[in-house]
Amino acid sequence: MSTRSVNSKISFSIAFLILSYLFSTLAVNAQSAQPAQSGQPARSTDSTRTPEGRAAALTEKMKTELSLTDDQYPSVQAINLKYALKNEQIFKGSDGKFAKYRALKSSQKDKSREMKAILASDQYKKYEAMTEEMKNKAMEQYKGRSGTGN
Repeated sequence: MSTRSVNSKISFSIAFLILSYLFSTLAVNAQSAQPAQSGQPARSTDSTRTPEGRAAALTEKMKTELSLTDDQYPSVQAINLKYALKNEQIFKGSDGKFAKYRALKSSQKDKSREMKAILASDQYKKYEAMTEEMKNKAMEQYKGRSGTGN
């Protein structure tokens, strides 16, 4: 393999790590930008700075986009909170970027497996599309900030 190819793979891995973190915050930003519904005040962006806030916002987004049932909602909420807390620990950990990348990738795989057990097949397909869309938006934001194309 050429050095350029290796550098490209490392850059992609680092970008994926950053994107994984942004993935959890993008859903929150989209939710915060929506107008308040049913007379409740709009969420403050401060509430999305915590794993609990991010999980709550993502659950609300999923409730709308995936048409979660009343039975599914608490399970999805618990899963989102579980992985928001887990991912927060990974980000704050002392491991290197590549170790964090692997841990986040494993975490996302585990989360998807748990979601698949709760969601109906059509909901799960929408969930996969939603996560892919958020990942792509995060990648665009990352590219816009990096300014360099290593």
